Amino acid sequence: MIVQVLTDAPKHNYALMRISAYHKAQGDMVVLNEPINYEYDLSYGSWLYNQRYYTDIAGGTIKPLIGQRLDDKFPIMPDYTLYPNNDFSLGYTWEYCPRKCGFCIVSKQHNKKCHRSILEFHNPKFSKICLLNNNTFTDPQWKETFEEIWDNKLIVVDENGYDLRLLDDEKAEALKKTKFDGQVHFSWDLMEDEVRIVRGLKIAKEHKLNAMVYVLIGFNTSRDEDIYRCQVIHHLGFDPYPMPYNGGSRADKAFKRFVCLRYYRQGYRNMKEAWENYR
Repeated sequence: MIVQVLTDAPKHNYALMRISAYHKAQGDMVVLNEPINYEYDLSYGSWLYNQRYYTDIAGGTIKPLIGQRLDDKFPIMPDYTLYPNNDFSLGYTWEYCPRKCGFCIVSKQHNKKCHRSILEFHNPKFSKICLLNNNTFTDPQWKETFEEIWDNKLIVVDENGYDLRLLDDEKAEALKKTKFDGQVHFSWDLMEDEVRIVRGLKIAKEHKLNAMVYVLIGFNTSRDEDIYRCQVIHHLGFDPYPMPYNGGSRADKAFKRFVCLRYYRQGYRNMKEAWENYR
């Protein structure tokens, strides 16, 4: 049987990698992102943004609950040959996040409380590992995950980041001890979290973490609030990185360019003055 798997995910798709592992174990042929050149017996689609082609089974953010129906059928160990250019293992040690943020789809997904060992999805041929966890620090066994990473001498590819509101000295020490492929990622999404975010940033600074902080813009904040958050992050010694909601407006994209170019470092008294001049 020939199985077609399609996605708009630019780097990798964990769901399709698990589906591929299952079908190849049955002796099936699996083809990724070839919607035209083959005739297929069965097709799957996992879509982050838009469903571009019809498939027999479709999931992802467009149908978040499909993961719950498929979860028991497919193995945790993904098919790494589906993305041969990736040089890291990929998977969840903890899917759950207790937050119900209006801009985030995680609470509408499977979002189950289940701790897993990295050994369930880690391929020993890789020296790097990417955790897809939605909120690692809400896992009661979060320290076990880090200990397994240290024991296996792995480098972490950090795509989703860590919750600053939960950061304390023990967690900061764990992040400091861990080798990352680039910077540690945090986020400041909502103004209402200012006190806890700033507290977490100060802890991160005390432990000299090399970090980037995502800043959600275009959701429910004004431009002055966006500038303020970026200014605070910069003042505490970290790099802000604006993330426009739903792609963002033209103005949001301009603000993101302004921050990512670090234009505010060019001799201005503050970020607001730099933004006025940039515009």
